[in-house]
Amino acid sequence: MASAFVGGPAFAKVVVSGAGPAGLLAARSILDHRPDVEVEVFEKRGDPRSEQISGFRAYSLGLNIRGRSALQHWPGLWERVAAKGVLSDKFFLHLGGFQLQLRANREGGVPTLLIGRNDLCAALLEDLQERHGSRLSLHFGEALKEVDLTSRRCLTSAGTAVRYDDLLGADGVNSAVRRAMAAAGFRSDAVDLPGQFKVWVGPCPSNLDPLAVHAMSSKGLTLFSIPRVDGRLCTILSWNDSPPSFLEDDDEAIAQHLQQDFPSFGAPALESVAQLRQQRPSKATTVRANRYHDLEGRALLLGDAAHSTGGTLGQGANSALTDAVVLDKLLQATTPEKSVVQDVGEEFSKLRQPEGLALWKLLQLPPKGLWALPYTAAQFAAGLLSRAVPMVASQPVQSLLSETTTPYTEIVSSSKFWLDKALVDAPGASSGEFESG
Repeated sequence: MASAFVGGPAFAKVVVSGAGPAGLLAARSILDHRPDVEVEVFEKRGDPRSEQISGFRAYSLGLNIRGRSALQHWPGLWERVAAKGVLSDKFFLHLGGFQLQLRANREGGVPTLLIGRNDLCAALLEDLQERHGSRLSLHFGEALKEVDLTSRRCLTSAGTAVRYDDLLGADGVNSAVRRAMAAAGFRSDAVDLPGQFKVWVGPCPSNLDPLAVHAMSSKGLTLFSIPRVDGRLCTILSWNDSPPSFLEDDDEAIAQHLQQDFPSFGAPALESVAQLRQQRPSKATTVRANRYHDLEGRALLLGDAAHSTGGTLGQGANSALTDAVVLDKLLQATTPEKSVVQDVGEEFSKLRQPEGLALWKLLQLPPKGLWALPYTAAQFAAGLLSRAVPMVASQPVQSLLSETTTPYTEIVSSSKFWLDKALVDAPGASSGEFESG
């Protein structure tokens, strides 16, 4: 497929790899502030507005106060996105056939938006096309496969050669753009977290609250269910070791096994079990990099391509949306002189890379071994005290992450004692190798 811009006016071309939340908002920001630019987006998945629920990408996510604040940066966008999700902080932990409510919707609180990833992307894409359809070209089912930063050319999975003036890598943990940036002075790593998971979307069991998150464990397996705006649940089945053998059985036998292991959930609908059985197991991956830009190649990383924490902290989409806000503010405050990356890339790295690295450090909590129990006790005490005397006591780490917009670097600073214990056992290279540079 030839570029959609051939034969048109002499616009500069920005190629965005990845049409997730970060990529779509980055495209909007560039089109908002650079009238002399056209944007071409490549996405390996299908169009989220029409793609059927299947496999790993059926999962839902939670946008907390950080994600809400990011979307509110663009007037009307939060309302558009929120209409496609469920606002709720209710959380139930299930133990056998019993359930314990750990969180409730608080009066005056800022509830989390629980939303399907496809629904979030569909809302952002609709907004983007309405505003900038004439300078936007979308390629679904076609990803960047090879990137040559020297010649500023890419090759797609469909065999198309694409030229760019600027390149944004919002293409996730397996980013082709990040791979291409492996030159002198740039360092990154991607480390798989233990365990695997599968996802299904199906009816909410009648005995479960359809507006709450539910978690339950049994025999080394965990179920984590998130409500959807259509009344169904997105449920993640995860395990730490080898996949459970019953996943090789037929659909009825799998449903029976799940009902036995998770009596609070019961037997999933057979169509949900078919989704589960047909998938390949997925893994969560962490990503670190010591900078997010390449001036010579005019490339920029954002979202999971730059700083994935595997979803464990619940900050993936929230931090990706914040990346897009920072990019938007830099573009708004910068008089176009060179290319997008040459104008704002260095400052973007300066502002966002320390936050990404801080988020990776927080992933190492709690400390292992002898320090695990004292840390848990200290966090529990902090939760009690912060509610009793909120003007004096500091909040626990998870509350700071999900209920405030405190910069990740500040949370790291206030948690230094515990992080010093946790980082001793951190996987891979020391975090000092990834200090910005």
